[in-house]
Amino acid sequence: MFLQQNQADLSDPVTLILLIISIILVAIFLYLGTRLIIGKKDMDKGYVIRLLVIAAIIVILVALVIGAIVGVVQSLPFINEAAAGLVPVLIFVAIVYLIKYLLIPEKGEVWQSSIWIAIIMLFLIYLINAITIEFFSIPIVYGI
Repeated sequence: MFLQQNQADLSDPVTLILLIISIILVAIFLYLGTRLIIGKKDMDKGYVIRLLVIAAIIVILVALVIGAIVGVVQSLPFINEAAAGLVPVLIFVAIVYLIKYLLIPEKGEVWQSSIWIAIIMLFLIYLINAITIEFFSIPIVYGI
């Protein structure tokens, strides 16, 4: 099946470590995307906190959305795996909105910048996941 429902056991220390690593990597990728597109170089405490909060929301959002879609796809027989192809689109749109409203200052081309930052961030996540799956057989950011 296209999607698999994996329940993460948060009492397992390895799962918690991977979750923390995922959040930190996504925050770094957000920073890199923002630096490339907007040119923001300043790293004050508020900006770092916003990066980490957005990264945590993205990592948790991905897990929740995929879990919900898998539950719906498995429980309704008339929805097939093709409907699961909407999951990346929904995740991308949610990430663009998060970046626009929580990360980018209100000046310039906000929507265009949000889209480019999300594309760069997701590309880096896919790249890191491909590398870690190839060498360690485990994705760093689950669900993406």
